[in-house]
This record gives sequence, C-alpha cells and structure tokens, in this order.
Amino acid sequence: MKKGMVVWLLVLFAATSMLFSAGTSEKEAVSQSSSQPKTLEWWDHYLPLAPLHQEIWNAYEAKTGVKVNYTQYDPAKQNDALLLAFRSGQCPDVFSMTFPGNPEPAMYKDGWFSPMAITKDQLPKQIQTSLFEGYTMFGGKVYSFPTMNNLNHNVPLWYHTSMIKESEVPATFDAMRALAKKITQQSNGKVYGVILPIAFTSRMNDSIKDWLNAVGSPGYIDWKTGAYQFDSPQMFQVFAFLTGLKDDGSVHPSSVNLDMRAARERWAAGEAAVLFDGSWNIGVIKSNFSAIIDDVGVAEPVRADASKPYTIYRTPPKGTFFISSQSHAVQEATDILMQLTSKDYYKKLAERMDQPPLDLSVVDTANVHPTYKKVIDIFAKTMAYEPDPLLRNPAIGDVYAEMRDIHPNPAEILQGYYAGAIKDWKAELKKYNAAMTKERERAVKKVQDAGGKVSLQDWVFPNWEYGMNFTTDKY
Repeated sequence: MKKGMVVWLLVLFAATSMLFSAGTSEKEAVSQSSSQPKTLEWWDHYLPLAPLHQEIWNAYEAKTGVKVNYTQYDPAKQNDALLLAFRSGQCPDVFSMTFPGNPEPAMYKDGWFSPMAITKDQLPKQIQTSLFEGYTMFGGKVYSFPTMNNLNHNVPLWYHTSMIKESEVPATFDAMRALAKKITQQSNGKVYGVILPIAFTSRMNDSIKDWLNAVGSPGYIDWKTGAYQFDSPQMFQVFAFLTGLKDDGSVHPSSVNLDMRAARERWAAGEAAVLFDGSWNIGVIKSNFSAIIDDVGVAEPVRADASKPYTIYRTPPKGTFFISSQSHAVQEATDILMQLTSKDYYKKLAERMDQPPLDLSVVDTANVHPTYKKVIDIFAKTMAYEPDPLLRNPAIGDVYAEMRDIHPNPAEILQGYYAGAIKDWKAELKKYNAAMTKERERAVKKVQDAGGKVSLQDWVFPNWEYGMNFTTDKY
C-alpha cells in the first residue's frame, strides 16, 4: 500500500469514517480528553519495547488512575487491524506507524490523527530539530515525534556462529550464494543457507531498496533526474542475487509463505544459517530465543562489490507513535508520550536492542549485546539522509494521496518468482517502472488541474550525489 491508500479508504469507508475520524475536529478531540477515561488503548509492533513501556504505563496508572491496555502486533497484521478499526470508529488511542511508504500526509488529510496537546517549543531541542512539516507536523502543529533514529536498515547479515566462522562471513552477492549453497548441500537440506520473509512484501520492498543503495544506486528514484529506477542495471543485480538464491535451492522452501516473525523463528531454531534483518533482531532474540544469543553474529550487508564504499539511505526521521482522531484521551496520550523524550528513556530504549534510539550517544554506555553495538556502528558509518520532495514542497503530499497502487510491485514480483507464477522478472520490473512513471504523471497533472503547485521537477535534486548526506541545508 502506497500513498494512494487514503483515496481507497475514502471510498471504502465513506459511510463510517466521516462519523468517526474526519468528523472529529481537533478542538473536539482535545476537549474530549478531559473525560479522564479509565483505559487508554495502545497498539504497536515493538515487541522488545513492551516491558519498558509497561513500566511507564504502570507508573502513569498509579499516578492518574488511567490504565493503558496494550496490544502488540506483527506489522503486517497491525495494518489490517488499523484499517478495520478506522472503519468502525474503534481506532486505538495511540498506534505505531506500520503502513509502508510515506502515508502520513494522506492519512492526515483523511483525518486519522489528533494533534498532540503540546507545542513544538515544549519538546527537547534534539526532538525539535528532528520535526518536519509533512512528517510529524501539519499546519505548524505537532502530531508526533521520533523516539528512534531512522538511520537503520533491514539487510545486515545475521548468522549462526556455530554454522559460519567469522572468517567465512560473505561480503558479496556471489560469496553469499556460494556459501548458502554449500551449507544447504552439506547438511543434506536439514539446514538452508538463507531464510527470507518473502510473504512480508512491505518489508521485502524496503529490503530491496536497501540492497539497491548498497550496490551504488540512489534507490527507487534517481534524485538527479527524478526518474524511477525499478528497471535499472542495479535493480537487475539485486534481483539476480535474490532469484539466484532460489535457483540454487539455498533458500528455506517455506520462505515464500513467511512473514518476518516466522522467518526469524525458523532461523533461531537453526533451520537456516543466515537471516537479513535490522538491529532489532538481537533484541527479539534476547526476549524470545535467549538460548541462542551466544550463537549470533552480525555483519555488513552483502553487495555486488565489497571493495567499494556504499551508502544506504533513509528519509529524515518520522513519528514513532500517533494519537488517533477517534481518541477521547489526547491529553493523557500526550502526557505518556512526553515521557519518551529523556536521555534515561533513550538509554533504556537502547538496552531493549530494538531500533536505535534518537540519541545514539547512549549506546556506548548502554548494557547491550556486542552485536547491537556492532550493527549500530555499521549504520553510523554507512547511512545518510536522502532527498525528499515532500520536505521541499509539502504539496507533494497531494500527489502521494492521489497516486494509486500499482501491482505487482518489486516484492510481489519476487514473491511471484518464488511461487512459480512469474518467470520473466526483468519484463515485470520494466512494466512496473513504466506503470509507476505513468501513474505519477497522471497524479501530478490531476493535482495541477486542481490548482496544486507541483511538477515532476519536484523529484529532481541536481546537487545530489551518491554518498552525500542530504541534510536540510541542501534543499
């Protein structure tokens, strides 16, 4: 689901969302918070953070009598649950952002969010400098803030040290394929070289982009020209690697049906030697599979040429949690969220070993597993911010809201290849690139016809160069 999600929602939920979301004004949402509800509903997908947050919720309940009822979700399932909750007017008071892409402008436009009961200058300076209009602020009001540093990605190589020696850890696509094939064959299929969450297409789309960056590509868009890159030579390199693992028989055969959680569980059980996952992997291992924590190693992402420096890109940080427009507890939710802004919280956040905290300086003194420090160090040395048209021109949010989903997308093409439904993945990537180009042109024209000041040039950043950290001074 991309930025056109809300257009679809407007049609699907017309009879109910007007009553429960868009019909709730900001003033009403804030005033309703004075009712002092006994229970505040909170949904997120941060499994390793639940004990830390529970401490905060328990202290808040002891002080105010307001209880937090917590529901933890797999990211993909949370998306479905939120859509159903929005439709029925039963959204949780607070939820984490799990929808892929950049849905915030469209969701704001459709009335999903309540502004927080604070102003920007009431937040710590470090957070103030991490707030961006169109991401965490709308119309000058604060709707969310980052608690985590988004300079992290999905493709560090996690491995069982009992299966792969440190000196054998592959650094290139070719070396990974060779090692994965060797492990699979030598175990007679009892242990596969790699396991992948092929069914978790939003994660796989993010991972494909990460590998694109790692081979020297700007990602899905060439920022110097604004052109999509779904059929670029670098994209073909990444797909040749991922489809090659399947062709070699080195990928766990259940991968085609696995989400990230199931893939991690099977990897932790020793059914595969390698898992590609973010820094949070070791946090989940500590929480759920502590028996293997001393059998875990981590390395940089495999790429086409390990001798070349690489940069993996992220947009500037987004909000971690949002308050629903359907909430009657805006003040209470804000009070709790404000407790997620201290240095002490950041240190405890690091010690949960999930996504890195906004303040990375606390990691050095935090009580964390060596692999967590190592992967955070990798991120710090090899990651940067990419350009974002939305930050230069907030009206681009209208284009994103207008754009319709195109299928199959890259991860779905990969899934189709793994399932045997797609044979010529190159042809499918070329069709997708052409369709995305046409759809963006259509959306831009429609916004222009409605008076919006947008153009395809909004995606062009002539001063961008690969390896550059595109900070706000470069816009």
